[in-house]
Amino acid sequence: MQISCDTDKFELPALCEKIFREGGYASVLPNFEHRPEQEKMALYCAQSMASDSALLFEAGTGVGKSMAYLVPGIIAAVRFNRQLVVSTHTIALQRQILEKDLPRIRLMFSACEALSDCSGFKESILLGRANYLCPGRLKRALAERRELFNTAEADELDRIAAWAMKTSTGLVDELNPPPNPDVWSWVCADSSSCSPKNCSDGLCFYQNARRNVAGADVVILNHSLLFSLLNAGLGLEEGGSGILFPDDMLVIDEAHLVPDSASEAFGLSLSSAGVSREIRRIYDPVKKRGLITREGMAEHFDRSFVAGVLSASEEFFSRVRETYLGGRDTVRLSSEAWADPDFLGKLESLASLLDTFAQNAKSEKLSVEIRDYKRTVLGIKNSLEECLFLSDSNSVYWLERNERSVRVNSAPIDVSGILRRLLFSRASPVVMTSATLAAFSGMEDFAERVGAECAQSCVCASPFNYEKNMRVFVQTDSLEPDKSTKKLDARGISCVIEKLCSISRGGTLVLFTSYSDMNAAADYLLKSKLLNGRRVIVQGRLSRGEAARVFSEAGNAILLGTDTFWTGIDVPGDALSQVIITRLPFENISHPLVEARMERVQAAGENPFAKISLPAALIKFRQGMGRLIRSSSDRGALYILDSRIVSKSYGRNFRDAIPVSKIVRFSSKNIDECVIPEICQLYS
Repeated sequence: MQISCDTDKFELPALCEKIFREGGYASVLPNFEHRPEQEKMALYCAQSMASDSALLFEAGTGVGKSMAYLVPGIIAAVRFNRQLVVSTHTIALQRQILEKDLPRIRLMFSACEALSDCSGFKESILLGRANYLCPGRLKRALAERRELFNTAEADELDRIAAWAMKTSTGLVDELNPPPNPDVWSWVCADSSSCSPKNCSDGLCFYQNARRNVAGADVVILNHSLLFSLLNAGLGLEEGGSGILFPDDMLVIDEAHLVPDSASEAFGLSLSSAGVSREIRRIYDPVKKRGLITREGMAEHFDRSFVAGVLSASEEFFSRVRETYLGGRDTVRLSSEAWADPDFLGKLESLASLLDTFAQNAKSEKLSVEIRDYKRTVLGIKNSLEECLFLSDSNSVYWLERNERSVRVNSAPIDVSGILRRLLFSRASPVVMTSATLAAFSGMEDFAERVGAECAQSCVCASPFNYEKNMRVFVQTDSLEPDKSTKKLDARGISCVIEKLCSISRGGTLVLFTSYSDMNAAADYLLKSKLLNGRRVIVQGRLSRGEAARVFSEAGNAILLGTDTFWTGIDVPGDALSQVIITRLPFENISHPLVEARMERVQAAGENPFAKISLPAALIKFRQGMGRLIRSSSDRGALYILDSRIVSKSYGRNFRDAIPVSKIVRFSSKNIDECVIPEICQLYS
């Protein structure tokens, strides 16, 4: 029986049971397998959406969580006229939803009379403005190329213009190789001049995307954009009905990354290179080009003043590097006025000068663009001022450096209050899900970190047969990290990795907790004769996406990665047949943000290690381990080259997180006799 569009939303859970139960509506899909875990999750999500309540749902690998939240969400979106907003962290999951999950759901709706009214749902993806080409800005840049670009940059502009004639989305990710960032900044949609009024011809990719979002039932974005929009005040009033849009519903997938994503979005980060680039866009004294060389402005604009501001910027950051950083990469700021504030006055004067020119600009479009630059300069000034005077007592401030740049940062010590206000005080449902939310068999720690104490929680294990398809090995003679340098025994661990890779029949993912350890192992493995020329892929030497693609296609490659590869990489089959965890993934306690969090916990009379370090490490450990078995037919081995998992009392927490009962212990001297028989049995 077809359900009418005005059906009471509280019938949604019962409908989801009919869809996902054995022999239910979803059985019309090709290769659909009934999974009780997926049925349970869909029911929980439907209840959350029907009652406008919060839900934390851990869905183990293989549950099929995307379908479980998309199906009730789309039905509610279509029948109750409320948008479903889905936030993910990785591009891979966004593509899976758009290219795989949504077409299957549409097929199911079309094939089922009771759901056919939902088959015409509309979906849209939303990215940040800077990801889209604005044809209007491109046209202006082409007209003013002599004033804006040197020869090489003009050639790059021509390449972008040629691509603009072929692209259907205008998304920068499609442009290969990636564009020169300085040239792209003149043609992307990240400007007030890219507006519905100025781009009314229907050709602007960003304005079209915005219109598509407005009419979409399902909107997909990433965590960074979600929290940036909330931080910019896009959300509705506290207690109102809606998170980003009126009466919407929010699902946050890959939610284990929410605390870090929110900290980054609600904090500040200014780099010396970024500040210099923004000033040079106004006027570059070396290239003799920039904003003020356009439309005859240069004759009225004091170029030497802009050059002076640029010089002051370079001097400011140079002094910061010399005074605070020296041989250190990171320094926490603990006292106000830690640097000369004179640079702030120069930025304010530059903003005032830009305002004057905006008022006297020859065209409205030029005036709008000049005011954009004014806002950018004032934004830099205000952010730097906050960092100079440590304005927010609930934030931590620090400096860091790399070879090319100095960066001034801040981040809220605790984002729970912010998220509680922006997400969980609204009259809209919020579902957070991931394969790893729980620590110590519960979600209390995660709920507290994200301000979701009010949320219902559920842990649903993976349906995969780990006992049959997975073998786990722990090295018992590995040296603990050096207490002074925090570094691993690079040669010793590289030898073990080399031996284990030579045993493997497929590809190996090796996970590190530091770049220095990873690069030391890479240098060793790249020279290995035992590996017979197998491809060794190292994070940072290829882009993340390219590294994952090459690894997947090679079939038996070795991929070395740090933080970003502990999560989000999905390579089923023999191309990833073993995962090597070189070190238990505890956070760097000397990092200013972690240090500040631990100080706050300690001041409250709690144990920082038990409250912060251990739960975070357990979730990351489970994420890394989860890279191994990605389908019911996958088989593989997990190696943990950190003896602390058996020698320390907290090691039991990590062992309890491993989904097999048998853990084989081995040493660097008996790998063959301990490992090879188990691997042979696994593949027999």
